[in-house]
Amino acid sequence: MTALPETEEVRVRLRFPGGMILDYRTERTIAERVAAHLRPHRIEVTIDELPDDRLRPLPCAELWTD
Repeated sequence: MTALPETEEVRVRLRFPGGMILDYRTERTIAERVAAHLRPHRIEVTIDELPDDRLRPLPCAELWTD
């Protein structure tokens, strides 16, 4: 099995405590940074290999780059 490149696009799902769910697409490294920041705030973050071109890009994704 070959390792996937770190810049692959993934789906990131944000589930807020009140039940609202938002799905976006973004690069894996950005999704992981967002998850690390939001999880301590009781926001459940799921990252999976199901990107869909119909999903909106993660807003302000450039804030999570190096």
